[in-house]
Amino acid sequence: MNTDTNSLQTTNEALKDLFTERFSSANVVGGKADMLFAEIDRRIGSIDSNMEGFLDSENQRDLSLKFHWGHNHDFGNGASYQGLMGDRHLDIISKFVSSYQLPVDLSGKNVLDIGVWTGGTSLLLAAMGANVTALEEVKKYAEMVNILASTFGLNSQVKCLPMGLYDALPMFADSFDYVIYSGVLYHVSDPLLSLRLIFTALKDGGICFVETLGYPSPDSVCHYEGPAITHNDGSSRQSLNRGGWNYFMPSPSCLRSWCSDVGFQEVEVGDPDPALRILASAKRTDFTDFCRAGFSLPRCR
Repeated sequence: MNTDTNSLQTTNEALKDLFTERFSSANVVGGKADMLFAEIDRRIGSIDSNMEGFLDSENQRDLSLKFHWGHNHDFGNGASYQGLMGDRHLDIISKFVSSYQLPVDLSGKNVLDIGVWTGGTSLLLAAMGANVTALEEVKKYAEMVNILASTFGLNSQVKCLPMGLYDALPMFADSFDYVIYSGVLYHVSDPLLSLRLIFTALKDGGICFVETLGYPSPDSVCHYEGPAITHNDGSSRQSLNRGGWNYFMPSPSCLRSWCSDVGFQEVEVGDPDPALRILASAKRTDFTDFCRAGFSLPRCR
């Protein structure tokens, strides 16, 4: 694993330039940038639980109820939106390129991007040349990703499905060259099932790139929080700005075992950074079966 700081910085700057140039207001199809910004402004801060189909909104995640912009995006000409995730769409992809061999040129590659929020990583991957299938279980965000894709003339290159990974991934078999699984693994209730579904959706030779909140231990363990614990930023429940809702946070050794146990043959896992984030890559060299005893979905391919 290459962790050269200069290489990472160079990659980050190059991807930022690529993103900024491709997704500036000058490249809006039909020159209707004002319509895009009006739509974004209309959505930010809006609260809608009905479209998500919740039976009881009181038990749901703030981010699923209230529309928050995901990633920083400067469209130029004074139109700029600050996202709750800042520049992580650039930082994480840069790290996968610099340290885990994700190609900068993804032309002709089919990439699955899971849990995309307002589409920062999906748009970046498209700018790198990929054909992107995005998954976002929160319908209001999936709609925004598809609006952005259409606005920038990417209808044939980016498609966001308003579905969770457990429902969506069984539709795909041997389909993707790469999977970006960033900021999601610790938010799912069944991490092993999610990884096995990704394994089956990849082609032979395909790689899953993982970024997750982890647990700093040399042992193969995971830490559980559960949805009752939120990371309060000082705001009230009524403001719907709280974060959290974490399930299982694996140690590096645990994450390596999860990936290997569901079938991945080549697994590389980094150490937790100061923010306890872990990066990893898991390669499917060929399709194999796995131990199904006690598995939550025994008929999973």
